[in-house]
Amino acid sequence: MNIDFLDAGCADAIHINFKGTDDKTHNIIIDGGSEKGRLYESGLRKRLHEIANVRKEIIDIWIITHIDDDHIGGILRLLKDADLLKAVDLSRTTFWFNYSNWDYDTGIRSNNLKNVKQGITLREYLAAHSHVKQDITDSHPLIDLWGAKLIILSPDNAKYNSLLKLWKNEEVKMRDKEPSSLKSIRNNDYGRRIEDFDTSREVKDVSVENGSSISFMLQFNGESFLFTADSHPDVLVSAIRRRFGGQKIKLKHMQIPHHGSRYNTSNALLELVDCENYIISADGYNRSNLPNKETLVKVLRANPDKNINFFITQENELTRNIFKADPEFNTNLIFPQPGNSHLHFEIG
Repeated sequence: MNIDFLDAGCADAIHINFKGTDDKTHNIIIDGGSEKGRLYESGLRKRLHEIANVRKEIIDIWIITHIDDDHIGGILRLLKDADLLKAVDLSRTTFWFNYSNWDYDTGIRSNNLKNVKQGITLREYLAAHSHVKQDITDSHPLIDLWGAKLIILSPDNAKYNSLLKLWKNEEVKMRDKEPSSLKSIRNNDYGRRIEDFDTSREVKDVSVENGSSISFMLQFNGESFLFTADSHPDVLVSAIRRRFGGQKIKLKHMQIPHHGSRYNTSNALLELVDCENYIISADGYNRSNLPNKETLVKVLRANPDKNINFFITQENELTRNIFKADPEFNTNLIFPQPGNSHLHFEIG
């Protein structure tokens, strides 16, 4: 099984490709990254073109983890990309999408104002042109997709219902603008030394949208990969304890939630995970300065006897120097190979 974290800036766009027990090749997409500027062109669009026009394959499953722009934006761009949209043929794709009947801006129309003449919404497009599965929560039993087994860990019913309540009262606004410039908006924590972090004091993410994230453990041929989107750690902890009887789960790779935000990785979560390879989809140049070094320090402290690898989707002046203040520590930061704009992993 091949798993690629595509070029998406501080966003998620993931492609899973494997040969199933039916002896056919299958493609699963998770989210779509941002709709802003070059990110769609160099990330999602490039990969969809390869799948549809070069390999002549279809996307079997497309998982929309939640409705934030850095996860859904690229899909909105696809709906305006007429030639590629025709080639991809979403009528043959099943979407996993926890949505309400509330209407929100898809980015299709020329302005962001809500009006009766607005273009079709993403919800309406998918309902009319694709197969959509809703109510994806941790109450689902194990799901078998041609030999790839998925265990849903988030959201729980409470987080899902909170999303539905929010969706009745607010409009999610998608902005058509260039990606953030290579300049941090706030000071990051990369200059602090590892020893200076107090990782015992934890803060929680209160975002309803993030809490509704679809997260799951993927098992294939005896190996496991944890996809976490922007999920809340307390939900993951509860689901893992319930599903696995409080035992640690052995993972070949784990995606660190919410692009490495300190709000979404708890000590309790890390105590339930046996893993050496952690993936962060972030670039350092974003309003929250993700990934937070504090999160990476928390991972290191939870695994004092392991040789931890941090795989980061974007290599630049900031991400290369996350541990510059700690030259005596042998920290492993791994970036896409030269000439590639994605991180590549294999399991099974």
